[in-house]
Amino acid sequence: MHWNWFKLLDKSLRTKMLVMFVLLTVFPLIFIGFISYTKSSNIISERAYSLAQIKNSQIAREIDVLFQDIHRFNEIGKQQSTVQFLLHQEDTYDEAKEILSLFDFYQKSYLSGEHIFDIEIMNLEGKTISDKRGVYQRDVTTTDEQIHALFSEDPSQTQMKITYQDGFPTLEITNAIVWDITEAIIGTMKITIDASTITSILADKTLTDTENSSFYISSEDRDIFFKQKNRNKDHPVYIDMSQMDEKEQGYYTSDEMFYVYETSKMTSWKVIGQAPVKEIMKDSNEIRSLIVLTVISSIIFIIGLYMFISNRLIHPIRLLKNKMQQAAQGNLEAKVIPVGEDEIATLGDSFNQMIVKIKSLLDLSIEEEKKLKAAEFRTMQAQINPHFLYNTLDTIIWLAEAKEHQSVIELTKALSQYSRISLNKGKDWITIADEISHIESYLYIQKTRYEDILDVSVQVDSDILRYHILKLLLQPIVENAIYHGIKNKRGQGFLRINGGVNEDDCIRFEVIDNGIGMDEERLQELRDHLHTGEVLPEAKNGFGLINVQQRIQLYYGKEYGLQVNSWKGSGTRVTITIPKSGGRK
Repeated sequence: MHWNWFKLLDKSLRTKMLVMFVLLTVFPLIFIGFISYTKSSNIISERAYSLAQIKNSQIAREIDVLFQDIHRFNEIGKQQSTVQFLLHQEDTYDEAKEILSLFDFYQKSYLSGEHIFDIEIMNLEGKTISDKRGVYQRDVTTTDEQIHALFSEDPSQTQMKITYQDGFPTLEITNAIVWDITEAIIGTMKITIDASTITSILADKTLTDTENSSFYISSEDRDIFFKQKNRNKDHPVYIDMSQMDEKEQGYYTSDEMFYVYETSKMTSWKVIGQAPVKEIMKDSNEIRSLIVLTVISSIIFIIGLYMFISNRLIHPIRLLKNKMQQAAQGNLEAKVIPVGEDEIATLGDSFNQMIVKIKSLLDLSIEEEKKLKAAEFRTMQAQINPHFLYNTLDTIIWLAEAKEHQSVIELTKALSQYSRISLNKGKDWITIADEISHIESYLYIQKTRYEDILDVSVQVDSDILRYHILKLLLQPIVENAIYHGIKNKRGQGFLRINGGVNEDDCIRFEVIDNGIGMDEERLQELRDHLHTGEVLPEAKNGFGLINVQQRIQLYYGKEYGLQVNSWKGSGTRVTITIPKSGGRK
């Protein structure tokens, strides 16, 4: 079917005006905005890419400076005392003494010396002198023989390997010692440095203003040697190294990520920066948003002008149409005030009657929806976290396999008690005594699983045990303290649950932990969400602090609820305040 556009324009004055405004204003505005964005985007892109290369080059230069210092330690291997020590197996006390003096001199002379754990020189028969251990004879291992074989092919190469000493990562840098007279390899020199020296160079370095960017250092074998701490911990690192083979430095984009790289001259390592393209192009996106906002604002102004003129020409029909559009968008308060008794006035009366009937049906539907949501909320309250149940059952199986029958019995009793109170035949209210029993069952299970890191204390005044409380108010708070506080810290964690009556004759509970805590910014964000009732974007499964706050204020009133205090690295205290009586019992 072919449309006759000229006939369509002739039938509608409104359409003619719309086409005129679009042709004269909207299309030119969009075209100018597109050209402006393209030009500015290209300029900002080049600037952003250049800045990223500068930041990456700075890291590569810092690494080169560090290894230039460490490279100077190889001069020790050329000293006459070192050569004599390596060539003779018999007693070389004077040479050893001089070598140790050289170790100390070089470490004090260069800034990199403070990062060196040990310097070790060994000849081909295993005679060794170490800054830490002094002179000793060691067995030549297979690894030593492999290193000697590699140096035989190319004595000038440097071997690097990540190792661990006392639980701390170190970097071993091994070079061959060549006798100048015979050009033969007479031994090796191994310098062990603190690997955190390298990662400290990466620390606090970002390509963007956020922490979504990362820096990595890869070896010549394309292995990721070092990376920034606390960056992309939960995501595997995959970088297409083939894109970096042809050039010493450069940048490219792949899968919405921006990569910039540069090769260290001293180590041949690749320093790689990674960041989302959208953050690299943040300024460009802001300009795009500004241009789009300007174009849209201009279009809105033009449409407003068009609407004014159109309404002045065909006001009665336009009025009815607008009210219908408002109703279609959900505004059921929209009503037409009929003027006269013509056909349009009749349509207005019919429209008003239709809106009244729709609103009545919608109110009925909303009320039914509220009842359904309330039923769903009670169902959610009765559910047991499946992951918690699975983990508990796994623990019971483990204890049973270990033939710890009494522990299996106690843990099963705790799980049964926990489940009984959680379900509670669908009832919303239980006594505080039952709530504390529920918490003790939950904590017994958790202590069985985390016995090495969890110390628990529950102290609740016996005078308040007879009062009623909404069930499952404390358990989400305790769970949050364990999983987001204690579990993420090193060492022993403690959890304190106190309950009593405060000076306002209200019941107050405190859940205190010595977990990782929160900084001021994160704490304020949590307090804001508790106030507004908006769920945190990263909220996990379960009720959580927000749901507990909403339930307390729904049943007890806005003056009651949670108060959260936290200290970064020290712990968190959550205070729950409720009245002695409130709601149904």
